[in-house]
Amino acid sequence: MFGVAKRGVWAAVALLGGSGTALAVPGHYVVFSLDGAGAPRPVYYTEVDLAMEATDADAMSPARAGRLDDTIALRTVGDKGRGPLQQIPLIRTVRGEFARDPERGDHHIDAFAVPNEKAAFVVRVPIEGARAIELDYAGKHSTFDLDALRGEASRLPLATRAPAVTLRQVGLTGNPANRVDILVLGDGYTAAEQSTFDAHTATFRTKFFDVSPYKEYESFVNWTTGFVASAESGADHPQYQAGCTTASCCGDSAAATDPRNGMMVNTAFDAQFCYYQIHRLLVVNASKLLAAAAAYPNWDKIAVTVNDPVYGGSGGQYPVSSAHASANLIFLHEYGHSFHYLADEYSTPYPGFPACSDLGGGSPCEANVTDQTTAGQVKWATWFTSGNPIPTPAGTAGTGLFQGARYQTSGMYRPTDTQCLMRSLGTTFCPVCRQEYILQLYRGQFGVPANGIDLIEPGTETPSPAAPVSYVPGSTVVFQATLLSPTIGGLTAQWFLDGMAVGAPNQPTYSFTQAGSTPASRSLELRVTDTTSLVSPVMSQGLTVHSRTWTIQVGNDLIFRNGFQ
Repeated sequence: MFGVAKRGVWAAVALLGGSGTALAVPGHYVVFSLDGAGAPRPVYYTEVDLAMEATDADAMSPARAGRLDDTIALRTVGDKGRGPLQQIPLIRTVRGEFARDPERGDHHIDAFAVPNEKAAFVVRVPIEGARAIELDYAGKHSTFDLDALRGEASRLPLATRAPAVTLRQVGLTGNPANRVDILVLGDGYTAAEQSTFDAHTATFRTKFFDVSPYKEYESFVNWTTGFVASAESGADHPQYQAGCTTASCCGDSAAATDPRNGMMVNTAFDAQFCYYQIHRLLVVNASKLLAAAAAYPNWDKIAVTVNDPVYGGSGGQYPVSSAHASANLIFLHEYGHSFHYLADEYSTPYPGFPACSDLGGGSPCEANVTDQTTAGQVKWATWFTSGNPIPTPAGTAGTGLFQGARYQTSGMYRPTDTQCLMRSLGTTFCPVCRQEYILQLYRGQFGVPANGIDLIEPGTETPSPAAPVSYVPGSTVVFQATLLSPTIGGLTAQWFLDGMAVGAPNQPTYSFTQAGSTPASRSLELRVTDTTSLVSPVMSQGLTVHSRTWTIQVGNDLIFRNGFQ
C-alpha cells in the first residue's frame, strides 16, 4: 500500500484492531489505463483513507518491479514544489503456468507468457501537500491536477461501473501499516452466490497458509475478502474455432473439449478464458479490478478467484485462479513470483527473457537460481545438504546445485531437484525460496511499510523514543513495546543499558531507576531477533534483528513524562 504523512499533521486513529497505531491519511486513489499511444489516462477516482505507520518518514514505497515489468515515474507537486521521484511497476506480461495434467496428478508446469494488452495501475497519494501528479512513461510526460480529477470523478469511464464491494476481514492480525495486506476479490459470483464466494475464499486461505513459510508467518498478513456481485455466474468461454485469431473465439484445440465451450456471461470484472488463444489462460479486466480494490485501499497484493469450475488462471499483475480444485496451486506459484521475486526453476524455453549472471558483469540472478558453480561461492551454499556433490546429480535428495532452471536446460542451476513450487505445482517451497519470502517481509518493497515489517509494533513504544526521555533521579520509568511474533517460531528480546544487557531476557518491558544524577545521559535499547530456522544467520543480511533506542536525560529539575511512577 502507499501513503505518506508528515508527523504531527494527521491525528493517529485506530484503523483496525490489533497491535500498533495507524495514521489515517486522507488520500487520492486514481486508476490509470494506457491509451492506444501508450499514454496514461485516468479511468477512476475516489478519496480514501491510507494507513501509515506512526513513525513513518516522508516517503512512499511503490512495490518493487520485476524483470518483465516496465515502470512509470511518479512525482507529486505541492505547495513546497516537486516531491521525490517514485517508480510504479507497470506489469506488461500475463503469465500462464499450469499443471500439465492436474486431473491425473501431473503437476509439471506448462508455461506461457503473453503481452498484457489491458495494463493498468493505481496512484495513491495523500491529499495534504499534493496538488498534482506528474507521470513519465515511454518518453511521454503527463501532468494531472488532482483537484480537477476529483471534480471530474463522476465523468471518468469507470465512475458508474465500479461495483459495490462487501468486505470481510477474515484474517486480521494488526495494523495494516505493519503487515502485508492481501485483498481477495471474486468474479462471476451472483448476488445469490455470496456463500459460495465465502466458501471458495476460505479454501483459498486455508491452502495458502498450509504452505511453508506462509503458515509460519500468518501473523504478518492481513487477509481481506471483497464480495462483488456479478449479473451472471462463471467466466466467458469463447467458442472453439480452429484457426481463430480474434478474442471472439478460441483457436486452442483444448477448448474443443471444454464443457462450457461457447458460454459467454456478464460478470463484474469480465473474466474470460482463452486469453491470447491459450485456453487455460484466465484473465480479468485490470482497470475494473483496481477500481473495486479502492474499497480496501491499503492492499499490498490483490488476488482474484473466479467462480468457474474449469481449470485455469494467470499471473503477472495479480494472480487469478478458477474454482477448480487444483487452480489454487497456480496462485501459490505466482505469489512466489510477485512477492518473493523468485525465478522459475523449470527449463521450458522462454525466448527473449532478460539474462542474468552471478559471475559479474551482468544483472544478478534471482535468489533461487544461479550460474555460479564454484561451491563456496554459490549464494545458497549454507543450505547445501552435507555430502551432496556440487554440481549435484539429478535424483539426489536435499539441497545442492541442480542443473536446469530459468528456462534453460544447461548453464543455470536451482537449489533442489524437484521439491519446489517454482519448478512443479503440487509441492512446497525449497529452503532457499522459503528464506527469500521471510527476508522480503523484512526488506519491504511491497508497499507500506516501506522498509519492511517491524518486529516492534510501530507506535506501541512507551515512552516514545522519538525524543529524549526526561528522568528524575530516584523515580522509576517503565519502558515497553508490543512485539510481533511469527505464528510458528519465536523471538528473542533483550534490553541493553549503555550497551550492557540488563533485565530478564524476552521481556517487552524494562523498569529503569537510578538513584543519583550521574550518569547524566543514558542509552536504553530494546533489541528483538527473529530466531526462525528458516533463515540462515549468514544470509539474514541483518534483516531479522530490530531495535528501538531511547535517550534518557537525568536531572533533578526535569519535568515528569508519561511512564514515571
